[in-house]
Amino acid sequence: MEQRRRFDEPDQYPYAAGKHTLHRATCREIEQSVGRVQGDDSIWMQGALTTFAHEGTLNSGWATHKRMMEPSEAAAWVAERIGPRGGIRYRLCRICTPALPVAG
Repeated sequence: MEQRRRFDEPDQYPYAAGKHTLHRATCREIEQSVGRVQGDDSIWMQGALTTFAHEGTLNSGWATHKRMMEPSEAAAWVAERIGPRGGIRYRLCRICTPALPVAG
């Protein structure tokens, strides 16, 4: 739920990360993973309710795979993925090409 709230505030949380990739919060890949909710009558909500009714589950697993972050959180995420010898264990999205975050 927290990540969903953060997704709706891209000015405050401009970065998003998957397991190994850093994105802009507005990246189409992130939006496709999370899904925009535009109200109870939205296509996404209707699909989610149908899935829940028939399968008993909502596809909300995105929250465990996508993390919306402030610039300082994104900078820490990048720093955690730099190895002891300087090796980089992350990549920047090629779709949205985010700027590297600066710790603030």
